[in-house]
Amino acid sequence: MQVNLNKSIVLGVDTRDLRIAQTGARTYLTELIHAWQQMPGVQLVLLDNARGVYRGKNKGLKLLEHLRFFWWKQVQLPLLARRKGVTHLFCSDFFVPYFKMGLKTIAVLHDAFFWESPAHYHPLWLKLFHLLGVPAAKKADLLIVPTETAKNSILVYENFDANKMKVVWEAAKSFHQPNIGPRPFEAPYFLHVGVLEKRKNIVSLVEAFAQLHKVYPNYKLVLVGNTPVKLQLNDAPAIEQAIMAFGLQDAVVRLGYLEADALATIYSHAFAYCLPSLNEGFGLPVLEAFHFKLPLICANTSALPEVAGDAALFVDPYNSNSIAAAMIDLVESPSLVNQLVEKGQARQLHFSWQKAAQEIHDLMQGC
Repeated sequence: MQVNLNKSIVLGVDTRDLRIAQTGARTYLTELIHAWQQMPGVQLVLLDNARGVYRGKNKGLKLLEHLRFFWWKQVQLPLLARRKGVTHLFCSDFFVPYFKMGLKTIAVLHDAFFWESPAHYHPLWLKLFHLLGVPAAKKADLLIVPTETAKNSILVYENFDANKMKVVWEAAKSFHQPNIGPRPFEAPYFLHVGVLEKRKNIVSLVEAFAQLHKVYPNYKLVLVGNTPVKLQLNDAPAIEQAIMAFGLQDAVVRLGYLEADALATIYSHAFAYCLPSLNEGFGLPVLEAFHFKLPLICANTSALPEVAGDAALFVDPYNSNSIAAAMIDLVESPSLVNQLVEKGQARQLHFSWQKAAQEIHDLMQGC
């Protein structure tokens, strides 16, 4: 692909997802927008509609919201982009307009979850995804994927043009000089940050922590993250049941969603970070753990080894004994903790949002 570095680009970014996203999806879009705003010469146009987004549980209104989403993507968004003089339209949530109306479209394919875990999604959403979302993405001019692992996983299920699929690594959430508060708990604690979805495998983490707690009862497990709106993804009831079954009501702390300063405080005072996820297209918490100089226990699945490199204690996420053994190893070996922290500091230097934004903008020149 020949790149014309003199091409004038007016970059339109669909920001509607910021109305609902709270975790990695929000970080991804927010950080890229901020990085592009800091880049000299980038003409950036933020695109959104005036309507709110329904997030309740009423089935009829949820169905209406799905339809409104596709009306926005397929009709309102491209028309608004053309009216604003946009040449390249960037959508960070996979879905791009099928009829491009002269626009160059860029989609982000974060992972292969739609194909790998269809039971976790509403049947109507899946049908619209396959009937409209996938064909529109195949017509896109550029497909951004976060890792080689995610790219290869997607290509197992769909015949996307591999030449259009470009790997651009993500980076840690920017904690812009946060106000770090006092230590929230006297006890040392293991930390997990993420929405309480089934793929996050938090039940296994609770089971592993129960084993640690028998030997070292002074440690806590802190879970940060909101409950998913989609019932198919929600693992909160199973997590609560596991906590009760092991009698860990006083040892496991659920904090829900936290804003940046509160989250930075929780990270700053943690003993270690645990990421036993069964499936990640990238795994932003890996880099957040590195940022806050935490030793990392990490699943040996999906994209996590690609991102963490040699800076994690890898475990089998399907075996709670494996997770528990790693937690005990960290408690009993300060030298291992120091070694992992040092490797994490080196590893995080490979990732930055400024680099990601520049790479994506450069790739647009080749569209």
